[in-house]
Amino acid sequence: MHKTCVIVPAAGTGTRMGCPIPKQFMRLAGKPILAYTLSALSNLPLTSIIFLMVPQGHIQEAGELVSEWRRQRISRLCGKAVPQISIIAGGAERRDSVYNGLRRLPAECDWVMIHDAVRPFASLRLIEAAWEGARATGACIAAIPATDTVKRVSESVVRETLSREEIWLVQTPQVFRRQIIVDAYEKAISAGWTGTDDASFVERAGVPVSIVRGERTNIKVTTPEDLKWAEWFVSGRPEKGESD
Repeated sequence: MHKTCVIVPAAGTGTRMGCPIPKQFMRLAGKPILAYTLSALSNLPLTSIIFLMVPQGHIQEAGELVSEWRRQRISRLCGKAVPQISIIAGGAERRDSVYNGLRRLPAECDWVMIHDAVRPFASLRLIEAAWEGARATGACIAAIPATDTVKRVSESVVRETLSREEIWLVQTPQVFRRQIIVDAYEKAISAGWTGTDDASFVERAGVPVSIVRGERTNIKVTTPEDLKWAEWFVSGRPEKGESD
């Protein structure tokens, strides 16, 4: 049986949200955003452990959130297995948080899935597709093709119009064979290099990364406008049962 470990970077402070608490702890229809994300990730049967990387000052809050989530999840699933969740202090940057998680992977872990804490609406279909894509190629990410015209801008002046046929907007989950992502991170850390997503570390190491089509609803809740959209989306969703 292939063991999949999940790393959830949740150590951001949420400055763009303009809220006094990190956005992953903000409530959406009465539940923390992070609770939706944990539910989505735990729907994958192959998930053996979730490493939750949180700000140092919010470890206790995260523990309380996870305890309540587990209680509700177990009650809803009538005793079915719920993945183990390990809460770890994140680093100063996203790269550091993910690397903290990579260093704690158990020996039996074959695959690593990395998913943003504030992408609460990833479907099981998407999560499984990314995992299957990685199993076929070694590294796979979710992304959606650009539909708007894309321009490269510098100092408020358009410098170039890019071909949108070749532009994809990257999401998570991103899934990698364990040794691929660990090696890529170790090389980048040694060189002092910081990427904008996990796949960029793998690309830098010369490993091809495949893509599965993401979902427009798989948004990253980053701004107050995103939160309003998420509230609207949750209010109009049919009852999902176990995936809530």
